[in-house]
Amino acid sequence: MTASRCITGLLLACCLWWPTVQAAEASPSALRLPGAQQAPLVALAQAGERLVAAGDHGVILLSDDRLTWRQARSVPVDTLLTSLAFIDPQRGWAVGHGGTVLQTRDGGETWQAQQLNGQPVLLSIHMQADGHGLVTGAYGYAARTLDGGQTWQPFKVSAEDDYHLNQVFPAPGGALYIVAEAGQVYRSYDAGNHWKALDTGADGSFWTGLVLRDGRLLVAGMSGRLLLSEDQGEHWRELDVGTDAAITALAELRDGRLALVGNGGLFAVADPHLKRFRTLVRDDRQGIAALALRDNLNLVLAGAQGIGNQALSP
Repeated sequence: MTASRCITGLLLACCLWWPTVQAAEASPSALRLPGAQQAPLVALAQAGERLVAAGDHGVILLSDDRLTWRQARSVPVDTLLTSLAFIDPQRGWAVGHGGTVLQTRDGGETWQAQQLNGQPVLLSIHMQADGHGLVTGAYGYAARTLDGGQTWQPFKVSAEDDYHLNQVFPAPGGALYIVAEAGQVYRSYDAGNHWKALDTGADGSFWTGLVLRDGRLLVAGMSGRLLLSEDQGEHWRELDVGTDAAITALAELRDGRLALVGNGGLFAVADPHLKRFRTLVRDDRQGIAALALRDNLNLVLAGAQGIGNQALSP
């Protein structure tokens, strides 16, 4: 294993060079920062009408108008948080380094630690309204819960490798997908009990994926690679985004267009048919890790310099 395998995949993709805090050195609670909106951030999630952001030093931010942000009142860790998941406006989870799993029952105002054995680097979480959920992480780590995160059972997605499992995400109809290192994508039709490795024909790491409203499947990652499947991952073709920067997050807009962000200030929008991409590099050239809709004309971005805004052209 090389030393680079120890770096969180998402951070490596974004080239966000902020220092991470080791679990053994973590203080009991998140740092309170006067300029928390400018803290390095990795994840965004919607909790009803509220937006929630998370990142380094246990920082979790809340916005009810998607313009002004405040720090959560209580977060019991100061480690790097990498992923968020909400199942309704009140109940949500966050995961991160050192095996961190946090739960909120008040829309992100306060968070409580849940128990997960060991200290794996967790990169992604998916939760369902019935309390079933999955976490994935570095070196092939994966675990499932059937009780809303009170207990977790590790499992193997693949017996043949220990690739970083960078993101788990759902599809309409109940399928689950995981994107990973080395061009790997896995699919499950039975709530994560069994997984099939899908042949993408790629060898670079994938950082993110998305199933569009019409069922088309997208995965993206290193070197500006964006792959499309129209048959649930059985066959793939590469789309020309017009960049070699790593792609870190995807979002389908209300009008069916696709927006994506990535390393070095990458931002692109494609038409609903994914035929034409308008690709640009933001002036700040900072890595962007996540995006969400602010309104019909603007996106909220999260990345190395905290919260940002990106206008959408009509």
